[in-house]
Amino acid sequence: ALGLRKPYKARELPKAAGPGKDWKLDALVDAAKDKLTGRNFKNGQKMYAAARCVVCHRFEGDGGATGPDLSQVAGRFSLKDLCESIVDPNKVISDQYKASVIETKSGKFVTGKVVSETNGILTVVTDPEDASKVLEIKKSDIEEIKVSNVSLMPADLLKPLNQNEVLDLLAYLLSRGDPTNPMFRK
Repeated sequence: ALGLRKPYKARELPKAAGPGKDWKLDALVDAAKDKLTGRNFKNGQKMYAAARCVVCHRFEGDGGATGPDLSQVAGRFSLKDLCESIVDPNKVISDQYKASVIETKSGKFVTGKVVSETNGILTVVTDPEDASKVLEIKKSDIEEIKVSNVSLMPADLLKPLNQNEVLDLLAYLLSRGDPTNPMFRK
């Protein structure tokens, strides 16, 4: 957004085979328990893109930077915590990635991530999937700024994926992108 690095543009994203499902936390954790073996690495990598993770998250050097880098997610999250972060992104939002709701004195509302404040002007990324979509707002024009309790990460990103696709994606993330991980042994 600040010209330091070109915003990430995802190549054409693959589609999940589906049929999808409205994944709930307990169902997702139950589906994954004891089933993260014999997974398909290439399909996990493909589902990382199909579920749109790559648009906002870096993983193994590829992807956007709106959200946290997921390369080391396996060292920070248990299976349940990872599933919860995906299924309910609003439950825990890191301070680093919280959005702000800005009300201007003219009554306009802007929601996004404040990325800089220079010379009395806030720069706000308004589209988490496109860091080039920014809005500059003079601080003198702002009535109020509140922290949003809604994550920039959309809910329901797993909906298009069937069970095998979700399990391959989880194995891909939990393996730290290592195709030799035991989760991919047949």
